[in-house]
Amino acid sequence: MTRLALLVAAFAFLGANPETDQPRAASRHVVLISIDGFAAFHLDNPGIDLPNIRALAAAGVRGSSETVFPSMTHPAHTTLITGTTPRQHGVVNNRVTDRESGKRFHITNLPRRESIRVPTLFDAAHGRGLRTAAFFWPETKDDQAIDDNFPEVFDAREMADPSAVPPAMLNELRAGGVPIDSYFAFYDDPFGQGAADIALTKAAIHVLQKRRPSLLALHLLVADKVQHEVGPDHYLTRAALTTADHCVGLVRDAIRDAGLGDDTTIVIAADHGFVSVEHELSLSSVLDEPLLRDRVRWKADGWYVWVELLPAFDRVKDGPALERVLARAAATPGIARVVRPDDFARLGYPDYAANKYVEGQYLIAADVGTHLTLDAKADATRRRRPRTYHGHGYFPDASSMRAALVMSGAGIAAGRPLSNVRNVDVAPTIARLLGVDLPGASGRVLADALK
Repeated sequence: MTRLALLVAAFAFLGANPETDQPRAASRHVVLISIDGFAAFHLDNPGIDLPNIRALAAAGVRGSSETVFPSMTHPAHTTLITGTTPRQHGVVNNRVTDRESGKRFHITNLPRRESIRVPTLFDAAHGRGLRTAAFFWPETKDDQAIDDNFPEVFDAREMADPSAVPPAMLNELRAGGVPIDSYFAFYDDPFGQGAADIALTKAAIHVLQKRRPSLLALHLLVADKVQHEVGPDHYLTRAALTTADHCVGLVRDAIRDAGLGDDTTIVIAADHGFVSVEHELSLSSVLDEPLLRDRVRWKADGWYVWVELLPAFDRVKDGPALERVLARAAATPGIARVVRPDDFARLGYPDYAANKYVEGQYLIAADVGTHLTLDAKADATRRRRPRTYHGHGYFPDASSMRAALVMSGAGIAAGRPLSNVRNVDVAPTIARLLGVDLPGASGRVLADALK
């Protein structure tokens, strides 16, 4: 046998490709679990009981991951599964307004081919003949690259829509003793979501053990639902995160019982952090400029005021007036910055002309902990809100918006710290673990996490 033949045989025995040094795809499994709202600071809080997640972190790697702009569930989850920013994948918010039709809807209700503009990990794995599964993962409606699909779709009341799940899957889960109907019974109940997540996890485990997909993605909501109600520091939030950790434990046990422990990587990721917002600021008086009436539309959504230039806007005649208004806004206490058209690319966000769901050409952003309004009865003084808002949406460089990330199991190094991690890096790293290509990904492979 020649030396080259010996090398090729050795690589085949080790399960690697001699050209790419990537693991042999057929022998690897990755379970990606997103815990919605699992902020990086939660992972560092010793007052939260997270035995399973911390055991995985101790045996693998962990990091504080920068999310995307805006720090919202659906843009961030699409980044986790594509390795691209909203500028590339096109999902710019949870609910969007189509400027062409005027319709407002949730982006996850669109078929996958209409919601995401780039290939996903599901596409990459399916294209290599690997089996895939997804459980309430955003933007997966009618996704042909997912073999067992329980898509995140809402009906008109913004509740989980059971009709979106193939009846054969629901019947199989019921026959297998999975209490899947309790998922729909408790979905969107902040204090019952834990029961829903446990049912969803058991559904994922059923498919994991029966069909052993190479890629399985699971989206848990309980921590996000509870935090929106009571905030990130409440004891009920600590309990919600412990429930999510229990779901992780169920998956760990199922992987072990299926004999897949040596070949499976578990990735615990999150879409965004959380913050309690106690103040608000009205920009109505600051933005009031008679010369711009019928030429500019101002739209407040809490974290930002979008500035949309209408067809009547003339850059030569109206540009100086707009600059005066933007300067006033930037100088107002409680305003973080003004984002101009040339800044959108640096934010990883689409230009207005490139995406019909983008709200405007400019953006006025609030400080973290402040909401913006256009209340004409209020002056431009930062004041306490009547009721504290608990949520997310701010710029990704805010420390409170950073997401937790843990990777453990097959192919993952033990005990290495991860630095400069971004959510856009998760998908390329999973692609490397599975030995598949993810063309167009703008994130990097987290080489420090890999053996």
